[in-house]
Amino acid sequence: MTYNQIVRMQKMTTKRVRGYRHPPSRPRKALKVSARQHAAQLIEEGRVTTRDLELIRALIGVGMLTRQQIQRLFFNNHAKMAANRLARLYQYHFLDRSSYWLEDMGQEGFEPCYIYTIGAVGLETFALRMGVKRGDVPYTPGRYTLTREDHFLLHDLQISEMFTRMRVDTVGYELVWFNEMAAILRQGEDEVVRPDGTAVLMGGKEEAAFFIEMDRGNTEWGKKVAAYERARVQLPWRQTLRVDGWQPTRYPGVLCVVPAALESAVRAHIMERQPETRFYVKSWERFLLTDIFTGWYQVGVGPVATALLEG
Repeated sequence: MTYNQIVRMQKMTTKRVRGYRHPPSRPRKALKVSARQHAAQLIEEGRVTTRDLELIRALIGVGMLTRQQIQRLFFNNHAKMAANRLARLYQYHFLDRSSYWLEDMGQEGFEPCYIYTIGAVGLETFALRMGVKRGDVPYTPGRYTLTREDHFLLHDLQISEMFTRMRVDTVGYELVWFNEMAAILRQGEDEVVRPDGTAVLMGGKEEAAFFIEMDRGNTEWGKKVAAYERARVQLPWRQTLRVDGWQPTRYPGVLCVVPAALESAVRAHIMERQPETRFYVKSWERFLLTDIFTGWYQVGVGPVATALLEG
């Protein structure tokens, strides 16, 4: 049995509270038993909650989350409650964390705080509770190291922010998130296009699906647009994005978040290709300041006057 790479997230109520910086916790002790044995012990003693497992499910979807993102997703935006529980999960080796990137996070518009990813015990706990082998959980620890040498980290945090906003800012919808591996559109064994993720919103007035592209200035937009167009024409994307019997009737639009300095150039590169695929562009800076579904510019059309889910 394998665990599906599609992550289904339920809507949760949120409220606003003031920011909170958790003080450094005590050093973490090394495990005295194997990660699997410790996971079994945590389960037997009832020290793992449903929320803890949903956090692991979210981390399978995006790889890493900041403490501030986690508190918005799972703790009703209550910073102290989140920090206290995360400190305990870190001590369990359920989660790993890092604070190497605080200055860079602040420069990118994130609240400087710990970044969390799945620990060895968390992975084993999830596998045991889901009844699958550890190797069947679609998560590669080496991909998310949280070290200074992790050159994808800030890009990954942008994906995490998109995921977080997709979940907490969409009222009345259930989010089904395809992680970067599940989102790949292939022709046979060949990879045609690899979105940073795919979001399917279900249960509202209408279902909607979007491909996600978070660009930090390294995307070759001519090639990227051509790849999405090829996938639209040649690939069975409806079957790839099928969820519980539902499948999109319209090729998903692409939400493109780009540096402000490159926004005009990205629009022009996409426009040159005159794609039939719908591309929506927003700067990262404006993305942080606006609602998830407003403030977009549709290439070839202009500013989107209404929220995307209303169009």
